[in-house]
Amino acid sequence: NKATMSMLCARFSSTLSLRAPSTRPSHVGRPSITTVAKLNTPSSKYRQRLNEKQRMYNKSIKSAARTRIKNVIKFTDNLEREFAKSAEAMSEDDFIKKADELVADAFSHIDKAVSKGVMKKTTAARRKSRVTRLKRQFRERRGWSTPEMAN
Repeated sequence: NKATMSMLCARFSSTLSLRAPSTRPSHVGRPSITTVAKLNTPSSKYRQRLNEKQRMYNKSIKSAARTRIKNVIKFTDNLEREFAKSAEAMSEDDFIKKADELVADAFSHIDKAVSKGVMKKTTAARRKSRVTRLKRQFRERRGWSTPEMAN
């Protein structure tokens, strides 16, 4: 109900102070709670709108990178299933060509996320490593490459 919600919001906002954050005493086994009121000034409303817009943009960049990583995972999983049915589901050259395309696309989106400041360098390095390892392990399982090969 809209009226009930507005009444609860009004009651909650009246209990908050516009001064510095206050710390309530902690109860047994519970950490202290710090509350900060949202200001209703025009500049704070502007910042809230801007923060939401930036959050949605960052979310789309992260999502695009995750989707490309999932594409590599799905490709290898589907190929694994096909090889379980038929020994000649795909040649090694075709696999390398397709996998390299998907991995390059994933790397491109991960690097873009880092350049935009959405993802940290170490996180990007870890995800790139996992994608490369996935491709390498698939080739090793098929007997297409030796563990000494880089990719």
